[in-house]
Amino acid sequence: MEDPIVQGHTEQPSQALRELRAGLVFWDSRRDWGSDLGNAKYRSWIADNPHGNFTLDWWKPFLGRLNRWRATRGRDSGDVLTGRFVQCAGELGRVWIETCEHLLDADITTVEWEQVSAFPTLVATIKPTRSNSPVFASKFCHFLLPRVFPVVDNEGLGNRWSNYERYFRQVQDEWATTDDTDKVAMITAITTRIVATGASMFSGYPYVNKLVELRLIGRQHPGMSATTTSTTA
Repeated sequence: MEDPIVQGHTEQPSQALRELRAGLVFWDSRRDWGSDLGNAKYRSWIADNPHGNFTLDWWKPFLGRLNRWRATRGRDSGDVLTGRFVQCAGELGRVWIETCEHLLDADITTVEWEQVSAFPTLVATIKPTRSNSPVFASKFCHFLLPRVFPVVDNEGLGNRWSNYERYFRQVQDEWATTDDTDKVAMITAITTRIVATGASMFSGYPYVNKLVELRLIGRQHPGMSATTTSTTA
């Protein structure tokens, strides 16, 4: 199958498209990340959203998801994280309702950091770190509201941000400064890829956050892109 990133282009792909290609090649090198770029997972996660009712019964499988996504690495055991979650669960629900529940149909391009910052700030108290690493808070929030909260992953992105706000704003800036033609081409490319797996496209798919994530992965790992197209088709 022809590479959807270059399909229809007679000229050299732009920097944005080259970064996307490199990001996809890196993504495919991680066999457990999924060829559908998370499409099925996002559908499932949205269905599991507790809408502010953060109970212990909800937390236990959610903690398992955080573990699988390597968001909980460090000194704190699952019991310690659970204890901190229980302590702030009520406040977590209140802050979610006040800042996030009405944004279920929004995305990062229509939201300001100040509108939503209280939620990831509170989430970060469940797993505090000396370096203010955004990994735990970003993944926790991304699983609940993926179109608003972008995810930070050490392996792909390198975690170069001193706090989550910096990454959030960079995602916004990257998308805002991307050429409109490239935006359309990138959306078309990953939609083509996902549909080619035989799945229907999830209407709540976080296009902006995923495309910027893939571009930043490609920027972090530029050597992945050069001639490999079969894994991105």
